[in-house]
Amino acid sequence: MLPVAGAELPEFPVVGVSLVELAGLLDGVELADLSFGGVVSVVQGFEQLIRAAQAAQAVAVRELDVRRPVHPSVVPDQLACALVSTRRSAQLLHVRACLTATHPSVHEAWAAGTLDARKVDVLLAEVMLADPAARDTTVRLGLAAAPRMTAPQLARHLRAAVIATDPDAAQTRQISARADRAVSLTAAPDGMAWLSAYLPAPEAVMAFSVLDALAGTTRIGADQRSVDQRRADAFADVFTTILHRQTTPDGTPLPRRHGQAITITVTVAATTLLGLDQHPAQLGSYGPITAAMARELAQDGTWRRLLTDPAGLVTDVATTTYRPGADLTRTIIARDVTCTFPGCRQPATRCDLDHITPYDPSQPAHTQTTADNLHALCRHHHQAKTKKHWNVHRNPTTGVTWWTSADGLTFARHPTPAQIDYTALTTHPPPPPRHSGTAEDRPPPF
Repeated sequence: MLPVAGAELPEFPVVGVSLVELAGLLDGVELADLSFGGVVSVVQGFEQLIRAAQAAQAVAVRELDVRRPVHPSVVPDQLACALVSTRRSAQLLHVRACLTATHPSVHEAWAAGTLDARKVDVLLAEVMLADPAARDTTVRLGLAAAPRMTAPQLARHLRAAVIATDPDAAQTRQISARADRAVSLTAAPDGMAWLSAYLPAPEAVMAFSVLDALAGTTRIGADQRSVDQRRADAFADVFTTILHRQTTPDGTPLPRRHGQAITITVTVAATTLLGLDQHPAQLGSYGPITAAMARELAQDGTWRRLLTDPAGLVTDVATTTYRPGADLTRTIIARDVTCTFPGCRQPATRCDLDHITPYDPSQPAHTQTTADNLHALCRHHHQAKTKKHWNVHRNPTTGVTWWTSADGLTFARHPTPAQIDYTALTTHPPPPPRHSGTAEDRPPPF
């Protein structure tokens, strides 16, 4: 027990307390009255509270599933909107809640604070790979090891146990897992990004070995780059060359998207490009970058003028030729930036162009295929709209897209302006006017 201002605070984690009781133990604790070890214990207490709250939240998520078992994607989509999170985060919340229901002992350990959410995910993922007859044993093994292991250590521990239980099944899963190979782009601060590849282990090792060879293992001459920096530069050089040539290494032309060559898009104000200000620019599929980076990219770029309204939303994309289909496509992609479902970050260049009011073949095409009736939707949210899981309408004046679920919940997706007014962030307020009265008339200091 830890003395706290005349009372005693238990050592955490505490066994056998409710969520409300746990919160009460921590409420109003004066950290200044605690030793260093006492503060660490309070941090442990809040961690137990967080874990218990997440477990309680999972029960509520399962209740949503019980009430609306319409389609597997409906609940995650609604959670993504309500929590203003990505669909991937909402899916993880949903899957975690559903799977802990099938393993009550895992949920109990989570609610008691023995497991955090990441260890719950690790344990459930590895247990799902085990032979059904061995799953209960695997759960017990994981629950016994989890308190003394980090999540990666727990994953390796359980993975070895699962493979040893049924080597043939492990080999079958390995072959099947190849179908899930993927590459993803994740934005990071300071004009950086993570490009992650999920590959079969032999191919991943071969790719890294090639990059290692291209980078070299020792510095050459005055090259002061680290090995990691040289590997990263070699990796980028491969794709920069392909983009510039618009062909693959064997000479095959790159596929076109929406009838256009593959490019990267940078949106920047003319004043920024000319060096008259330092406002951020926008790099397509990424987000804000510095003015200096935009000007660096501009040196070798081909530029196309964008027309925007006073709010900064794209209204038109200039062209030197008249091709209504291509012009309209470029305008919608530049205006929407991403899929227009709330929270979805799929770049518009990789989206479908969907008619907000469904296309009616009996009506003239030119009255329906317009900027006001088109928007970018990723394939998943396009199908959800088509299946009537969601209804959508767009305010042509504000650019706000309103999504209403089959349950009647409505969420807004606000547009992404091509340009933002940064004046308020960079302009200093004028100094106060000089007072012409005597010292006695002015407020201190005189």
